[in-house]
Amino acid sequence: MSESGKKPAVTPAAIEEAAARTIATRTAVERSVRLSERYAAEVLLKREDLQLGRSYKVRGAYNLMSSLTPEELSRGVVCASAGNHAQGVAISCARLGVPGHIVVPTNTPKQKRDRITALGGSHVTLTLHGSTYDEASAYAYELGRGLGATYVSAFDDPRTIAGQGTVGYELTSQIGEPLDVLLLPVGGGGLASGVAT
Repeated sequence: MSESGKKPAVTPAAIEEAAARTIATRTAVERSVRLSERYAAEVLLKREDLQLGRSYKVRGAYNLMSSLTPEELSRGVVCASAGNHAQGVAISCARLGVPGHIVVPTNTPKQKRDRITALGGSHVTLTLHGSTYDEASAYAYELGRGLGATYVSAFDDPRTIAGQGTVGYELTSQIGEPLDVLLLPVGGGGLASGVAT
């Protein structure tokens, strides 16, 4: 599998660079009336549900893929996902004209599988393997190794983390003042690492 040389550190400068080249939509920050009233606090939501692929995952996938050399891109990419990261990779493959092999667990809902193939079109090949993310990931990693393709991690790569960190970069410019509390989902930790940076 292709490892694209030395991977950069996750720094505020790397996140700023990712923000400059992203294809992600600058999503709105909206006040939640219901949550604000319930908790007697000003509760704001960063609407990543309105993002390309309906989640922040496209931010990291595109940042990693757009940092690859032309030679690496010509060999394609491979990823494993439970659905959202796969959509981000599919969008990125279509935008960059890169062949992608996407592996999802067999229990991935048909709606997500259909969306992945619709977003990636002829640029992506979707494979169902295993019943867990870990099984799909191990298979994708070996597939990438055999193809010489770059593995696009959903969370465990500085380039993915920097791309996902653009959520925080946008948020700070949209809010303009320090937040008292920031809540975000944590799965693999890429979003949390990027936003914390």
